[in-house]
Amino acid sequence: MKGLVLVAVIAAVVAVELPAPRLNTDSQNGLEISIDDVPGVEYKYIEYTVNGKLFSGELHHSADGRWHHHNPKASYNEGKLEYKVVAEINGNAVHVEGTFTDVPNAADALSSPIRRAGTTVLRDDFTSAAVNTGNWDYEVSMYGGYNWEIQVYTNDPLNVFQKNGHMFIKPTLTSDKFGEQFLHSGVMDMQTLWGACTNADRYGCHREGKYGLLPPVMSGKVKSKQTIRFGHVEVRARIPCGDWLWPALWMLPRGSEYGGWPRSGEIDVMESRGNSMASAGGVNHGNQEVSSTMHWGPDAGHNQYSQTHGERRGTPFCQQFHTYTLDWTIDHTVVAVDGNVILNVNNAPGGFWQKGGFTGNNLWSSGTKAAPFDKPFYFIMNVAVGGTNGFFPDGWQYNSPKPWNNNSPTEDADFWNKRHDWLPSWQGDNVAMEIDYIEMKQY
Repeated sequence: MKGLVLVAVIAAVVAVELPAPRLNTDSQNGLEISIDDVPGVEYKYIEYTVNGKLFSGELHHSADGRWHHHNPKASYNEGKLEYKVVAEINGNAVHVEGTFTDVPNAADALSSPIRRAGTTVLRDDFTSAAVNTGNWDYEVSMYGGYNWEIQVYTNDPLNVFQKNGHMFIKPTLTSDKFGEQFLHSGVMDMQTLWGACTNADRYGCHREGKYGLLPPVMSGKVKSKQTIRFGHVEVRARIPCGDWLWPALWMLPRGSEYGGWPRSGEIDVMESRGNSMASAGGVNHGNQEVSSTMHWGPDAGHNQYSQTHGERRGTPFCQQFHTYTLDWTIDHTVVAVDGNVILNVNNAPGGFWQKGGFTGNNLWSSGTKAAPFDKPFYFIMNVAVGGTNGFFPDGWQYNSPKPWNNNSPTEDADFWNKRHDWLPSWQGDNVAMEIDYIEMKQY
């Protein structure tokens, strides 16, 4: 997005200075032109010349407070790009002509996350001795999602704590707190042990060891009280090293206004695996890889996440801090690590319903072209363990033997019984996700 030179302002008795349009180019998705909203100004259409060819089209007022024009058929390589914007002010027609003087190419647009001004709704540098509960809610539950993860999430300072200006989300052994026999014969009642239970689904609040091994790992999950609807998120963090750990930085809608998951969407900014090796087809998907995914669809069986998934590989991401960013607008979702794009999704006028090739009534017809990703979302940071949904596939090669099969009815016991294989990889605070800061901005 670059500046431009205004050539002339022509209006019937009206002197006006309109904002400069912004241009974004993408070789696969055409041109996107947007203009800041001005009270009392109604933009009508835009004309522009690209490589000697004249185009024109309407400007639409979008939910992000800007006016947008998208042309999937126009492509730009280099050279002068002229335009004329036609608007109406108090019944008077005006137009502005100009030339984009420096136009980004598609490679530039994909090389770094997009930055915009915005209102900061959350900034936490974790400098206090305790977690700021004005910013964060704890998950306190044995509910392991429909992944059947192994951990119990607690508000215990063993699992979520702050020191040296960082937040730590650290998995620990349940037996270290309660003894090993507790896993077999104890009662894990969340209200009794930790004073709260936030999710009762899938026996999340109360379990008894005599009916099956209790969760052998305690861990942490925190959720931001603040939400954004389009905006920018930046998190600097070191993810954990350790077999079968599943760290995540992600977002969910506060109200699920389009319905239950995945109808209302999910944005996974970062997920990874703690194993040093998780290999398939010669590719290591362990802690040398981070991924980003958007989940969406009319039901779990038609979740089209594969169309909105990206990965980036490098040296182990758990060995040092990296900066993860999300740029989320009505037009696109861009996720990057250290300025390198992991995921870039552009929203077409037909929206995600058309993108998914779904039939029947459009669940998102009441929203924008970004729906279901056009409602207030909150931010989540957690470290999960295991799971039977296939995030750790049975057929991959790992640095230590996988303790359970994804169809096992005794996952917790299988995992715990093989602890001598995986426990040596859990070393001190390296097993924690360590967060330096987080900032959320609303556009």
